[in-house]
Amino acid sequence: MRGRLRYLVAAALIAAFPLLGVNVFYLQLAQQVAFVSIAVLGLNLLIGLSGQLSLGHMGFYAIGGYGSAILATTYGWPLWASTLAGLLVAAIIGGLVGIVALRARSHYLAMATLAFGYIVEILAQRWIDLTGGTMGLFGVPQLNFGDFEHGGIYFFWLVAGALLLLQIVNDYVMQSAWGRNLRAMKESESFAAIVGLNVSLWRFGVFVASAVLAGLAGVFFVHQNGYISSDAFNLAQSLTFLIAVVIGGLGHPYGAIVGALILTVLVQFTAVLYDYSLVLYGGILLLVMLVYPGGAAGLLSGIYSRLRPTPKAVRVAANERAELDDAFRGRPGEGGAGESLLEIDNVTKRYAGVTAVNRVTTTVRRGTVHSLIGPNGAGKSSLINIISGLYAADGGRICFRGQDITGLPAHARARLGIARTFQNLQLIYNLSVLENVMLGAQSERTGFVAGLGRWCFSSSFEADLRRRALALLGFFGLAPYADMTPGDLSYGHRKLCELARAVMQQPTLMLLDEPIAGLNNEEAAEIADAVRRLRAAGITLLIVEHNMSFVMDVSDRITVLDYGEKIADGAPDEVRNDRRVIDAYLGVEAVE
Repeated sequence: MRGRLRYLVAAALIAAFPLLGVNVFYLQLAQQVAFVSIAVLGLNLLIGLSGQLSLGHMGFYAIGGYGSAILATTYGWPLWASTLAGLLVAAIIGGLVGIVALRARSHYLAMATLAFGYIVEILAQRWIDLTGGTMGLFGVPQLNFGDFEHGGIYFFWLVAGALLLLQIVNDYVMQSAWGRNLRAMKESESFAAIVGLNVSLWRFGVFVASAVLAGLAGVFFVHQNGYISSDAFNLAQSLTFLIAVVIGGLGHPYGAIVGALILTVLVQFTAVLYDYSLVLYGGILLLVMLVYPGGAAGLLSGIYSRLRPTPKAVRVAANERAELDDAFRGRPGEGGAGESLLEIDNVTKRYAGVTAVNRVTTTVRRGTVHSLIGPNGAGKSSLINIISGLYAADGGRICFRGQDITGLPAHARARLGIARTFQNLQLIYNLSVLENVMLGAQSERTGFVAGLGRWCFSSSFEADLRRRALALLGFFGLAPYADMTPGDLSYGHRKLCELARAVMQQPTLMLLDEPIAGLNNEEAAEIADAVRRLRAAGITLLIVEHNMSFVMDVSDRITVLDYGEKIADGAPDEVRNDRRVIDAYLGVEAVE
């Protein structure tokens, strides 16, 4: 089963290592590699997968360590209780700082976490009655399980065993929908929202989980040494964690362990150069980023991939067209064709005094292709963004399937059955074409524990999901490219890939924003064919497009906007001959 053998081998090595006669120094060094790896593991999830940059994670490391040490030393709590309390405090503080992470991005978040780490350092130094300041707290109970002679071995087994369990969980995250979702959120939060992800909740959850792992590492640190001082938790230590993540391999499953091992060895070899250590680490970090951004784990993976046999390609003919089965049709039991599906009532949107959409009213009926046309700046894309929830309307009302969705966020609308594509393609370029399509299956994500169990003990993990995604790729003629990345596809095939992802959401309504923009005639014909087949499969489509030949060919009804206002609404022939539309957009030559 998936990965079980390598975990059994790792467990055997952990069990055997302290029995090989290693001295106390190397045993403690191995313990240190293990708990530093735990802290770096959390930081790797935070930065490498979700894209949130933290420069103050040593603060959570300190909070977990101080929380457990103070309760165990000053108040006499048993170790199991003080340890859990330390993790709880780290989680609570992580949640409070995580609230900042909901609003801050990129370097703003980095500065906020840097300030947090600095505050924790100052408190550890100045709150002497609680922390002991620079003198520290002595007599912190060690995790030796009452056996002084063999306690170091037991502690190693505990911390290395914890690392192994957390690495298994990490591998599951990296290889499942959880990791795909985090990578999608890292590259494009708007994309993540329109496939049904509550981006704020995901950012918050990952931040808290990362803080807890840092807190756990801090707990192990203080109960290894039996002593804690503020000197161990300065901002330089936060930077060393960050350096370990990058050196090991940002976003790589084993980047944390490799980075922690390299960093620990570097610390030992450069101890005599302590005053220059940050300069040395900075130089190494710069060298890695310039020469091999994938880090040491990425380098090793690259070598391994060259040595192992090449995996078999997907054996599907390029011209094969699989038909949609019931799993990909519009959601069942929603009424007959021709009934009202989407009602737009007096919707208005303004930008800094400019009215982009002005009291637009129209109805999209089930089982139809409804197009929005108009000159550049007419408000078409703004209206699509309002319908999908990326923009909030300044006035009016939107009803979908009889429900008022005007105040719902984008992820909630996606879960109701609204999927969309973008004028500027929104694909996740560090995932395969197949994995991009699988991102559309948010409604089918299992619980974390249940998914972890299936991943560990079932050889068919996600097999059905992959089969269905591959069938969709076959429907769009993309099955031969399933294992490629979107960057390897032609522009037209990328458009089809985005369509396939949208259909994987099992939508009732699809919003297509300029689906044939930038395509040649042959590629545009493929998209037109796909639109007809989607309509035949029971999916309603609302399309924004400038190509009048395409619009007139596939549309059942057309709404025309000009300067944000609706000037026509009707069948293609009616719109083509409408004088206002001719004057504002089509021109005389277009109708002759």
